[in-house]
Amino acid sequence: MKHVVALIIKFVMISFVLWFIFSLFGGVSFANIMVASVALTGISYLVGDMLVLPRLGNTLATVVDIGLVWIGLWVLGTVLFPFEGLFMLSLLAAFAIATGEAFFHLYLERNVLVDNDSSAGDPSPKNLQTEFGSDVDIKSDAKKANRKKK
Repeated sequence: MKHVVALIIKFVMISFVLWFIFSLFGGVSFANIMVASVALTGISYLVGDMLVLPRLGNTLATVVDIGLVWIGLWVLGTVLFPFEGLFMLSLLAAFAIATGEAFFHLYLERNVLVDNDSSAGDPSPKNLQTEFGSDVDIKSDAKKANRKKK
């Protein structure tokens, strides 16, 4: 479920940026913008967010996202919305999306990519420290103490 919410957030962000830039400066239809948004969301989520971000961190994942979005828009744009200036508008959109991606990566690191085995952020009772840990064997200690008395 966490991935679904993250994908929706990413899709909305990419769609808004593409709609703003490409409809304002390029006159691209909303349907073509949605097709490009779906494709870019899927590719950049898998490559940039699930592969690069956990291994190389936020900065490099953002740089990878710039490249993915720029090349993706340029390639998709030649099919979906060919016009003069596509190269520069794709670059502008890539940098605008990358700005949002830097913050989106922080969200992913805190909410989606967390390790389920660690106790950080998991308030379940199994991860709370108790007075006696599992490594303390009270019965054995009591038996040893009784043997010493005899």
